Amino acid sequence: MSEIENIALENENFFNLGNDYFSLKGYRCFTGVDVVNLTPGEMRQTLKIQADKQNELHYAFSGSNGLCRTTPMGSVRKENLLSELISLPNDIDSLRCFFEENGFLFPISETEYEEIDIYSLTEIVNHIKATVLLMSEIEEPQRNYEKILYLTLYLLLSEQVSIKLSSMNKAYSTCHHGFIKILEKASSVPAIDGTKEGFESDTYLIKDLVYKPNYALNIEECQDIISGSSLTHNYPGMSDLRYKDIVYLYRNAPNETPAARITIDFLFHLMKEIGIVNKVSFEDGIEFYDKPALEKFDDNLKQALITVAKIVLNEEINSNLSGIVPRFIASKMEPSWKASNLLSAMYFSIFYMRPGSEIYRECANPACNNHFLVKTSNGRKRYCCPSCRNATAQRNHRKKIKKMSIK
Repeated sequence: MSEIENIALENENFFNLGNDYFSLKGYRCFTGVDVVNLTPGEMRQTLKIQADKQNELHYAFSGSNGLCRTTPMGSVRKENLLSELISLPNDIDSLRCFFEENGFLFPISETEYEEIDIYSLTEIVNHIKATVLLMSEIEEPQRNYEKILYLTLYLLLSEQVSIKLSSMNKAYSTCHHGFIKILEKASSVPAIDGTKEGFESDTYLIKDLVYKPNYALNIEECQDIISGSSLTHNYPGMSDLRYKDIVYLYRNAPNETPAARITIDFLFHLMKEIGIVNKVSFEDGIEFYDKPALEKFDDNLKQALITVAKIVLNEEINSNLSGIVPRFIASKMEPSWKASNLLSAMYFSIFYMRPGSEIYRECANPACNNHFLVKTSNGRKRYCCPSCRNATAQRNHRKKIKKMSIK
């Protein structure tokens, strides 16, 4: 390559498609944590982070090894950084160790510490974890629908968080899903006049994509939920504002896109039949206002859930690929990709997953957090390594002996 070409490419971070590899540069990090006591029992943690310019890192991607840390010449030093990231426990010390060794998700200052809210950072990492786990669970031979539900609702309904560093042109924010944009504007959707239906029947007939072709919505209950009056109907969570907006959209937004409409219909039936969702988090799952009637989660709801989950995944992944830009290197006559940061590279490795044939599965050893790649056809492989399989077998054997001795 000529000197001019070298100068032109000097500051570019490229995924090089040659030999199915992609490459990216970064740096190890210095980290620290500041704790501020706000009130008794309440504190705020801030991650302090700075690039270590003396320790340059190189990354590469291939279909066989995933996103790896490499030598400058491309030899693999550590395979599958995505697997390591999604296997981390949810604590700041584990994240610090990962960033110190593997570099930060975004470019950071090399001259001073930058401050990052730990809650926002943890949520960004949790979105990566939830995306991979949801993709994998959908393709499991035996689907866990409760897990698919919680991961889908976490990605869809969790609060949007942002990070802005001095080295970033604009703040990074987690995905703002299309359904949430519609939900935020629910009050501006014109109400459908139901006077005629009210005279002729005690229900609104709603065109429904979950329970096709139509669903009979009780008029009094609908009016109680939307008005917040609870004159004739009252149950836990009925006054929840999100539930109110979902019911309002279910009744008054029949002409939304198919993707939005199936999401509205699914969430309406989920909350109407199973239980109204109070909040959802990656660590604690779904919190309902009352004990959920999970036995009512029938095949129609399961089918709709998978459709909604795929819509959520589609938006989640595509929104995080904006940091990847195609380029053509004329000196090599090859196509390449420019990556703006390690987070984009992580999502690019998710983009190149093959969930139809290969998925991430959590190790069945309760003492192990690892998530490992396995063929979807191999439903029997539940442990990441022989050591975990043997440790679990020994633990189960000890439990069996203890139980027998008690008898």
